[in-house]
Amino acid sequence: MLNKSSLSTMNAFLASGICTSDFTLNQMLGAMTSFISCPEYIEEANLEELIAGNTDAGFNTIFEPGPVHHAWIDIFNQIDTALTSKRFSLSKHYGLSEHDLKPPEALSQWCQGYLKGTELTQSIWQEDFNLLDTIPNFQKGKNLTLECDASLNLIAMFADWEKALGANNDPELLKSQVLKLCNSIEQGIVLFYQLGIALNEIKIESTDIDLLAIDSEVESWIKLDI
Repeated sequence: MLNKSSLSTMNAFLASGICTSDFTLNQMLGAMTSFISCPEYIEEANLEELIAGNTDAGFNTIFEPGPVHHAWIDIFNQIDTALTSKRFSLSKHYGLSEHDLKPPEALSQWCQGYLKGTELTQSIWQEDFNLLDTIPNFQKGKNLTLECDASLNLIAMFADWEKALGANNDPELLKSQVLKLCNSIEQGIVLFYQLGIALNEIKIESTDIDLLAIDSEVESWIKLDI
C-alpha cells in the first residue's frame, strides 16, 4: 500500500501551476514503475523532467529537498520494494474484481503513464533484447522478448480500452477477462523488473547468469485466448 500522505503531496504538486506536464497521479505512478525497471542506470532527472514539465520551478521542486522531493522518493522506494518482494498488485491497488467489464479510469491512466515512461528507456531495452540473443546456451531469449512485447500490448490495451474493444473480434469476451488481463499485466511488469536487474548484472559483471528461472515463471501467463 502506497503512503497516502506522499500520494496527497504529489497529487497537489501535479495539480499546481508549476507542474506543466498534465500528468495525473496515476500516470506518474505508471511512469515511475516503468523507469524503475530500466536495465541500465539512467539519470533520475530524466523522469523528474517528464513528470514536472518544462518549468525550472517544477523540476526544482521535485529535485531539491522538501516535501515534494521526500514524497517522490517515498513513493519511488515503495514501488521498488513491492516489485522486489513480488507484492506488486494493480488489481488490489485499483480494486478490480471479476465483475469488472472495463479497467477503472485510474488504472487506464496508470497504463498511459507506464507507456510514457518506456519512452525514456526504449533504446536501452532494445539494445538489451539484442544482448539476449548472444548469451551462450540460452535458447529462450526470443521468448522473453516476445513476452515483454505482449505485456506492452496488454498495457496499451488498458491505456485505451475503447480502441481495444473496437479492434477486437469479440469485445464481449474481452470485457469478461478484465481481471485476468490485469493479472497478466502485473506478471509482465514483474518480468520487466526481474529482467532489468538480470541484464544490468550481466553488463556490470560481464558474467552470464541464469535467466531461465525468470522465463519459467512467466511461461504460461501470456497464453490468453482473446
